Amino acid sequence: MQQRASQIMSQSQVQKMSQTQIMSLKVLAMSGPDLRNEIYSYAAKNPALEIKSDSLETGVKSSRAEVANSSRFSDNTHYGLSSASGNAASDNFQAALESNADEREPLSDHLMHQLNSMKLSEEEKALCSRLIYNLDEKGFHILAPVSFLNPENPVHTEELLDKCLCLVQHLDPVGTCTNNYRESLFVQAKISGQASALSLFLLESQEHFEFLNPPQSQKIQKKISDWLSEQKKLKFNKKDGIQLSKEDFTIEEIELSLDFIRTLDPYPARNFGTSQTNFVSPDVIVTKNEEEDGFTVTFAREFLPKLEISKDYTSLIKSSEIKEGDTSEQSERKRAELKFARNSVNEAKVFIESLLYRESTILKAAQEIVSAQILFFKKGPPYLAPLRQKDIAQKLGLHEATISRMANSKYLACEWGIFPIGYFFTNAVGKAAENSSQNTEGTHSSEDSSPLSKEGVKYEIARILEEHKKDKKALSDQKIADILAQKGIKVARRTVAKYRSQMNLNSSYGR
Repeated sequence: MQQRASQIMSQSQVQKMSQTQIMSLKVLAMSGPDLRNEIYSYAAKNPALEIKSDSLETGVKSSRAEVANSSRFSDNTHYGLSSASGNAASDNFQAALESNADEREPLSDHLMHQLNSMKLSEEEKALCSRLIYNLDEKGFHILAPVSFLNPENPVHTEELLDKCLCLVQHLDPVGTCTNNYRESLFVQAKISGQASALSLFLLESQEHFEFLNPPQSQKIQKKISDWLSEQKKLKFNKKDGIQLSKEDFTIEEIELSLDFIRTLDPYPARNFGTSQTNFVSPDVIVTKNEEEDGFTVTFAREFLPKLEISKDYTSLIKSSEIKEGDTSEQSERKRAELKFARNSVNEAKVFIESLLYRESTILKAAQEIVSAQILFFKKGPPYLAPLRQKDIAQKLGLHEATISRMANSKYLACEWGIFPIGYFFTNAVGKAAENSSQNTEGTHSSEDSSPLSKEGVKYEIARILEEHKKDKKALSDQKIADILAQKGIKVARRTVAKYRSQMNLNSSYGR
């Protein structure tokens, strides 16, 4: 009998471990947005799992905070007062809303149509396009615009960025391509040419913008007066920005400024549809460590909600005392509540452990990727080296399928931009000669890339075409392949044609 019980316990432990592994692999394969939804869904089902905080949500409360006092720790406890018919009506209304497609023109399409009609240099057009596709549904930046400047490109200066920002901001609707609605209002006011110095002053910075809260003329008048008085006391006054020609403004002048500001649209992109481009939040962030000439890899925890086990449930488990043999209705009820609490806490712990496993696996894999692609992170995309998922799996002692799940829909942010983790896995294309004398300054050396990746070969093709763009006769794909061979990069003519087409470069007939 004792042996039978031992076998049953052993089988249950194996089954429990199997379910834990299944949960871990399921969570590992999820993208950041999918995992966020899963966390909220799981917290709604399991009252022992609470969302402590969420940096991406405003005023997030614990998923059970509102019902903590009334919770009876029972799986049949009902939260809320809505009826079944009310829920059905709500679901039907929500389905109707979701089934109504947004047929408005996407903001990115509207801006790109205008951009394509303008006479711009290739660098200006490329940078403006990146800025446009970097806008969210409100018309504000997703990534910092400066991240689109290539430090190795001498044309990519802050002056070029400012020019491109100004170009996009002037497109219809005026005021997109800004950081926030306050900056959008300021840009609209400047472009209109009708704004007074006072209006521009109030919109120029967040500090001045706070003068408008509340938008009452007398209070605004006092705040401006107090601010100017404080500036006079400073030893060094700021001379940049909007300068006011006088210190005293009448109530009428302030009212006129308020009326003008009210004519501006804080969200100029509101009348346009949403494009297919979604916000991408990185799972891993790689930053350069100047002191150690290396890189620091961190997991982007701030994009996920923080979880904790309910203290009410853990307290119930610790404090519950039920006498053996007591079969009263009250004792049976307590046993049922205690069992439910224990199961809920155990399941919550398994879920949290799965999240920790996901974080640990992604972080370790990212560290190995950075180590293998060190030249990429130091010098940029042209130096991407061949790398297989199998290589990372062997170094971490994991199955290749686990690395595949890890890379699925995950993103890495570095100084060169945000990249899918799968981007760093690429096959070798051309075997570079070990001691090639053909390498010139700025190109790959055999030490840098032997063999080259697909991106590295594309980079070399682009360089060759740039170097020979003034030739009387355009280079054919075969000639490009021959020049690559001289550099120690062996690729077929059809491969050159394929990569050239992927880079939107014309053939020799079109150049």
